[in-house]
Amino acid sequence: MKKNQSVQPLVLLFAGQGNPVIGMGSDLWDRNASTKQIWDCASDITGKDIRRLCQKGPMNRLIQTTVQQVAVTAINVMLYRLWAEQPEPAHIVGACGHSVGEYSALYAAGAITLEALFGMIDVRANIMHDISQRHKGAMLAVKGADYQTMKNLISGSGMAVDISCDNSPCQQVIGGTVSELSQFSRILMDFSFDVVKLGVSGAWHTRLMSEGVQRMRDALAGFDIRPPVHDVMMNVTGQAEFNPEQIRENLSLHLTHTVQWTHSMASLLQQSPPVMFVEMSNKAYLGQILNDFTGFTPEALIHCRKVTGL
Repeated sequence: MKKNQSVQPLVLLFAGQGNPVIGMGSDLWDRNASTKQIWDCASDITGKDIRRLCQKGPMNRLIQTTVQQVAVTAINVMLYRLWAEQPEPAHIVGACGHSVGEYSALYAAGAITLEALFGMIDVRANIMHDISQRHKGAMLAVKGADYQTMKNLISGSGMAVDISCDNSPCQQVIGGTVSELSQFSRILMDFSFDVVKLGVSGAWHTRLMSEGVQRMRDALAGFDIRPPVHDVMMNVTGQAEFNPEQIRENLSLHLTHTVQWTHSMASLLQQSPPVMFVEMSNKAYLGQILNDFTGFTPEALIHCRKVTGL
């Protein structure tokens, strides 16, 4: 499908970290000078050979947030660049990135440069990694539960577990210490919920990351952020934000606040005229989440790889 084959306005969706695989993004490494520039920028700013780590691992390095966040971001923006280089015009009205994908969405909206993008990701990933080494945590995806149901279960248990991501009316991600999650998972199994452990190295978007909020505020003060050229639905609020200072604050609070994906997607699905979603990810999964929403039809989603022939 070409970009101009739909009369609908477009919303770009950018993936976050989750389940990395050795070899991810390998087909994008040498597509053209643009993709090479992205890999080089990611490696130069972080001081890590991101391309080699994606290609050969080892997996215990690739799942580390200091590598995974940069790798996911590099793949996101390479796919976006290849998609944007298609000759057909596109009417982009918004973007939304899941967790770390929010930074890719801001880049696509012209709010930050490529260098600032990887600089921010490097700072964020290192802060999160540092805290996760002192406050060990994990995350579980729970299928079959909406936000309020999960909130009630957590409240009733009295356990120190947080809702990291409100992904859809049928999927929540929770985080906490390994011991708390282990105990709470027994409650989830009693209710016959489907529980999957995520391949991440910490409990993101939970109280365990509290020490990082001010550190992110201090670090982001050194980066230039411009008003986005189109809506960027922010995870902390589930709403679009154009004020650079509020964007900085939202990115800082991002470490401890629930990703409001359900609210963001529901709002986008209510727009008139209806939007077409374009998923920017190494492996399609955000589109699968959209199937949980009333009003969504598969015809309203395309994956950037189909558009670019990748």
